[in-house]
Amino acid sequence: MDYPDALQIEVTNKCNFSCQMCIRRVWDTSPIDLNLNLYKKIAKSVFQHLKRLILYGLGEPFLNSSFLDMLKIARENLSKDSEIIVSTNGSTLNPRLAEKILRIGVDNISFSIDTSDAEKLKHIRSGAEPESLIDNFRNIARIKRLCGNSFKIGVEVVLMRSNFMDLPKLVEKVAEEGADYILVSHVIPYTETMFLDSIYVTMSKKSLDITKSILGYGRKAIADAIYEAIGMIYGIKIEHKVSKIIDEFWMEAESNGYWINLPLLFESVDRISMIKEVEEAFNLSLKTAHEYSLDLKLPSLYPDAKKRICPYVDKGTVFVRSDGVITPCSEFAYRHPVYINAHIKTVNPVIFGNSWNEDIIDVWNKERYVVFREIRRDMPKNIPWCGDCPYSASKCFFAETNNMDCYLNEPGCSECLYSVGLAQCNI
Repeated sequence: MDYPDALQIEVTNKCNFSCQMCIRRVWDTSPIDLNLNLYKKIAKSVFQHLKRLILYGLGEPFLNSSFLDMLKIARENLSKDSEIIVSTNGSTLNPRLAEKILRIGVDNISFSIDTSDAEKLKHIRSGAEPESLIDNFRNIARIKRLCGNSFKIGVEVVLMRSNFMDLPKLVEKVAEEGADYILVSHVIPYTETMFLDSIYVTMSKKSLDITKSILGYGRKAIADAIYEAIGMIYGIKIEHKVSKIIDEFWMEAESNGYWINLPLLFESVDRISMIKEVEEAFNLSLKTAHEYSLDLKLPSLYPDAKKRICPYVDKGTVFVRSDGVITPCSEFAYRHPVYINAHIKTVNPVIFGNSWNEDIIDVWNKERYVVFREIRRDMPKNIPWCGDCPYSASKCFFAETNNMDCYLNEPGCSECLYSVGLAQCNI
């Protein structure tokens, strides 16, 4: 019998914020708290086997009125070496609640703070009162200083065009307060508008480096190259001056095991030009983090199709929705759209079981779930990367949903931003 290393329980999918980049702006899901009796059932069956328990999902965990009871039950059923992780928007974590939570015992708690600019934060985290949020963070940090290194405190940042330049200052401020780490993630573009606020590309860096020289030819030349590439796909010969260059690109890319996505390159010209500014902000942030001995976990700026991993599989983690449904990850928990590789995609939920009538250990060992994990243990070999494929930007059938990829994997993870380190989560 195999056991997961970690269990992520979404204690609620409710939230008191309406953040600009949040999935709840695009989903159609009923708000619900995890039932306490169901939580007790799960605790009895699986907690003793866990290394980590993650008590948050796609909602604000402290909105569940049973959270303190859940925390007590966790401490009673977990082994003494098991870690409890919580992520919060910080709005309700006032000194009184913080004292209760820390007395029971949390090992790792992170606050969602995207910028040190109060006005920007108020806009990004719609519904937030920045001063109250920061005060709650400072209170937790103060308690940590008083009681030593009994738990870790961190900050989670969602990075966009509107706030990436604020990162160095944010690093300095939270480091001064005594934070242990900052986890930075790029925005998941659920809509085209969100995508326009992103600051990364989805082409592999090797593919991008091979094709960068063509950017100097201007948009028309790139467009000609795209028309030629599409013509080649459909057997139509179109002669342009860049044809020789494109042939050389393809040969070099294929010799290194990559493809060239010219349509996506064309769409990414502006984004590529600003990545240097983002790199400068990253470097300055890393320097500050080093000075304060703060662990700064930055996302990548470019994917690498040959270096992909599934964080949930890699960390042996299973996700339980607030209604009890068991899924492999938070991204596959709910139906939602995502705008990626110049197209809109529908991500459908991937469900392996239901904790109301099934034991999580039994679900974890189902053949379908076992196969799902085995395939993702070697993603570069078993799963395509659509960011390097010209078909992905040309209404490819396999890119319309996550139901199946062009290697016939069901479901498909061929456009997962978490697998290439562009998006990160605290699990």
